[in-house]
Amino acid sequence: MNNLLIKISIPLIILLFSNSIIIRSEILNTSFYFNRMANDGENLWIATSKGIIRYNKEADKAYNVSDSLGIDNEAIIQAITFDKNNRLWFSIKDNGIYYHENGQTLNRPDVYIKSYTRYAFAFDNNDSIWTSAGGNYTAPLYNNYSAGYSTPDTRSITISPSIMDMEFDSKNNLWIAIYGEYNTLLCHKNGNSYCESIIQGSNIIPDITIDKNDNIWYCIADAIYYYDTTIHNHKRYWHDTDSNIPAAHFYASDIDNEGNVWFTSSHYLLRYDGNNFKWWNCFGYHEARAILCDNNIVWVLMKDDTLCKFENETFTRIDLKDIVTGIYEEETTVSNIKAYVSNGVLYLKSSKEIKNISIYDSMGRTLLSPNPSSAEMGEIAIPLDLDIKGLLLVKVNNEVIKVVI
Repeated sequence: MNNLLIKISIPLIILLFSNSIIIRSEILNTSFYFNRMANDGENLWIATSKGIIRYNKEADKAYNVSDSLGIDNEAIIQAITFDKNNRLWFSIKDNGIYYHENGQTLNRPDVYIKSYTRYAFAFDNNDSIWTSAGGNYTAPLYNNYSAGYSTPDTRSITISPSIMDMEFDSKNNLWIAIYGEYNTLLCHKNGNSYCESIIQGSNIIPDITIDKNDNIWYCIADAIYYYDTTIHNHKRYWHDTDSNIPAAHFYASDIDNEGNVWFTSSHYLLRYDGNNFKWWNCFGYHEARAILCDNNIVWVLMKDDTLCKFENETFTRIDLKDIVTGIYEEETTVSNIKAYVSNGVLYLKSSKEIKNISIYDSMGRTLLSPNPSSAEMGEIAIPLDLDIKGLLLVKVNNEVIKVVI
C-alpha cells in the first residue's frame, strides 16, 4: 500500500442469507495535500498546518493573516492560488471555497457538499476557475451557478475518491490527477462533459505538471513518469534505472521559466533539464510536500512548516512554526508570570491581570484554552487532564512560559 495512504476501515455488516458482507471505505489521510503555496509577486501565501501565512520575500518576514482573512486560526487550508487579477482563492477543510478581494473574504457557491475534499484549482484559457470536490469537479460560475462533473470513481463503494490536482494545457484540455478505485489520470477534453481515462488503476498521483510541449509529468511513490500526449506513451524514471535519481518518495512538481521540471520528495529536491536529472538536499530537508518555481528561485514547504528557499544551488531555511502557532517568546528583562506543575495541576502566578491563557504542546498544537475570569489575579490553578509528558508552552496574555510536565 502506498505510504501516502492510511487505511480506515468502516465496517458495515449486512446479514444476507446468513453471510456477512463487510464494505470497507478507504480514504486519504487529510494531511496529504500539495497545492499549498501561491505567489502574488511580492509575497508567498502559504497554507501551513494551521491557517495561512503571508511571507514577504524582500523583507524576509512572515505574517499570520488568518484573522485578517476572516478565517479560524486552526483552519486546515487544502488548496491556495491566485488568478490573473491577483484575487486570492483558497479552500477550507469541511467549509468549501473562498476568495478574497477588495478587503473581503467571500464564499464561492458550490453544487457539492462542503465536507468533500477540495485539493485542486485550475484556470482555463479565460482565467476562469475550475475546482475539485472529492471525486467531482466544477466549472466556472454562470449566473451564480456552477455545473458539476463527476468521474467514474464517484461510483466506487470501496474508495472515497479525491481529485489531487488539476491543470489546463494550452489547448484548454483539463488534466485531472485523482485518487480513486478505477483511474489515476483523466482528461476533460475541449469542454466535453466526460473524462477520458488516461491511466487506469488506483495508484495515487499527488500532483501534475504540464511542460511547454503540453506533456504531463507526475510522480507515483518512488518513480517519476512522463506522458507524451501526442503519441500517448508513458516513460518511467526511477533510481534503479537512473543513478541521478535518488531513492525517495516524490510528492510534488513545478516548472520554471526555462522549462526545467522540478520535483520535491521525502528527502531531496530534483531537477530535470530536458536531458538529465540532478538532485540537492540539506540538513532538515524532510517530507517536502509543496514546491513553487519563482523565476530563479525554487520554494519548498516541509510538512513541519519549514520553508526552504533554493537559489544559486544554496538552501536557506525559514522556520514558520512560531508564526503558524501564534506563539511568540518575547524578550523580557523581568517576567510577569511564574508557572509550575504539581500533581497534575498547572499553577500560574501573575503580577498583572490574566486576560487569556492558551496551553500548547512542544509542536505548537493547542491542548487547552481555559477562560479565567477577567478579575482573576494572583494564583490560578488549572487541572491538566493530559496524557502527555515533556514540555508545555503556556501563553499568558502575550507572554510564553515553558513548563515541564
